Amino acid sequence: MKKLLLLGLFAMTVTFAQAQSEGDIRLQIGGDYAFDAEDFGLNFGGEYLITDQISAAPNFTIYFPEGGNASTLNIDARYYFTRDLLQWYGLLGFTNNWYSAEFMGVKATSSTAGANIGAGGVLKFTDNLAFNPELKYQAMNGGQAVFRFGLVYFLP
Repeated sequence: MKKLLLLGLFAMTVTFAQAQSEGDIRLQIGGDYAFDAEDFGLNFGGEYLITDQISAAPNFTIYFPEGGNASTLNIDARYYFTRDLLQWYGLLGFTNNWYSAEFMGVKATSSTAGANIGAGGVLKFTDNLAFNPELKYQAMNGGQAVFRFGLVYFLP
């Protein structure tokens, strides 16, 4: 019985330790918190590994501010420093934020583009699932920090 248990633990360890590779695709859903605006948002995204260490990770967030609508599109490039169970990365990218509000029949809208810089991780807890904490700074009109925590699904 002990041998069977040890064999099972070894098999799980080998499965968890599989490294990411070129061509992998990941889907993500999570929450964003924009510190400057003090808004919470729902985030949807994907990631495509161009090489074993570089990926393209577009994502879209819908925020829920009081008295208006807001959303953000991010197109980030990630560079992975580690590639096993804990996959830590740095990121650079493009961001565009949209905001609209209506007051007494007058509608105001704005769109602001900028750059992203930050870091995060992909922390696997099964073969196909991981947590994805990320902190980035959006450099635009005074800038703001955004924290994201997502659930990642690895496509087979």
